[in-house]
Parts: sequence; structure tokens; C-alpha cells
Amino acid sequence: MKTAILYLSKHGTTEKVARIIGDKLEEKDAELINLEKVQPSLDQYDRIIIGGSVYAGTVNKKLTSYCIENETLLAQKQLGLFVCGMEPDPDKQQTELETAFPKSLQGKAKATGFMGGEFILEKMNFMERFIVKKIAHTKVSSSNIHEETINLFVEKLKE
Repeated sequence: MKTAILYLSKHGTTEKVARIIGDKLEEKDAELINLEKVQPSLDQYDRIIIGGSVYAGTVNKKLTSYCIENETLLAQKQLGLFVCGMEPDPDKQQTELETAFPKSLQGKAKATGFMGGEFILEKMNFMERFIVKKIAHTKVSSSNIHEETINLFVEKLKE
């Protein structure tokens, strides 16, 4: 099965999670594609996994637009959808995941997941660091990637 893992990643965490997913799928044909750099032809893929990062409760608008523009074709593929973010509340995590993708794609997805995230302060601009320090009450970089969620996501895709 030929798989495309499409992602948008501001500071690198979503790309990291996309790579972990690709490694765990153990498929030679899995391709990681940064949507900032490439707009791939989806016809050649059997499975498409799409991931994006959540900032202030919202996924990158480019990701949402991409999904809407390609909704018909995406709905014909085996689909996995994920987001990365640092929201600690499970109900809010679910809301962030649900608002990131069109409902029609969510219903079609074989696997979905909120994969956790990271605060990488050294990659943030001044304003981002200021906001993270005030809202998250942290002055150091931290990682909270949900390995178990990634494992469950991959297992669902393999079923």
C-alpha cells in the first residue's frame, strides 16, 4: 500500500510525529510530504495521513483549506488524521481535532488522534515565547508527545 503522510509544521513537532508514524507503519513506500513545500498529486496513493499543529486552539488554516480543496479525492482514500498541540484537557483536545478537519473526512478516517506536542522555545519568536511563558507558565522547552496515542493510531491504520 502506497502511503503519503502530509503535514504542516511550524516548529518541527508535527514533522517529528509524522516521521514516527511513518517509521511505525514500516512501509517502504511511505512518503513524508511537507505541504509548505509540495502540493502532491494524491492519485498515486492508497492511504493518506494528514497532520497539522494547533496554536491557540486552531490548526493552520492552510491545512484546513487543503483538506477542503481536496475533500472529494481524500474521501476516496484510506485516511488518517492527526493534530499536535499542548492542550492538556482531553475534551478540548477532541474539539481541536474535530475543528481541524472537515466533518466528512473525520467520518471517513480510519484513525484520528491528538498526538500531544512540544514547546520548543528556541524556535519561537519573541511574541510566541512571551505567550507560552504567560499562558503555560513555563520558561523551558518541554515535550509531551503521546507515544501511546501514536501507537494506537498506527495500529488502527494497519487493521
